[in-house]
Amino acid sequence: MKRYFFIFSLIGFIYAEDKSELIIEIEKSLMATCFHGTVYEHGNQEMEKEISNFVVAGKDKEYIINYYTNKYGERILAMPAAKGFNLFAWLAPLMICAIGGLIIFAYLRTPTASIADISLENKKDIKFNDEIEAELKELD
Repeated sequence: MKRYFFIFSLIGFIYAEDKSELIIEIEKSLMATCFHGTVYEHGNQEMEKEISNFVVAGKDKEYIINYYTNKYGERILAMPAAKGFNLFAWLAPLMICAIGGLIIFAYLRTPTASIADISLENKKDIKFNDEIEAELKELD
């Protein structure tokens, strides 16, 4: 009899620990109603109690998240779903980095010799060029 009691208490302990991990996971994925952090960080007692009651009642994570999303809207989610405008918010930093990288790559690939040649090509068009060159030779 003691063996059965030990086995059942061990299973109950493991099951309770799984539930507490589920509670923590849900609390980390929901923002506190005052929006100063997640429920886990903020310590919103009302929501923590409600979440633990849902888990004890056997509700899964998706059901609880949907319940709070329906109640407060998408602003309650710590990590919004990547769809619509939220998808742009996820992809914008990647696009900015890619464009910046391309600009830097293009700048570094520009040959410096061709820039120098361009500036020397129009040497004949400079006014008083012959006089300037003569004066520079006199200074040497």
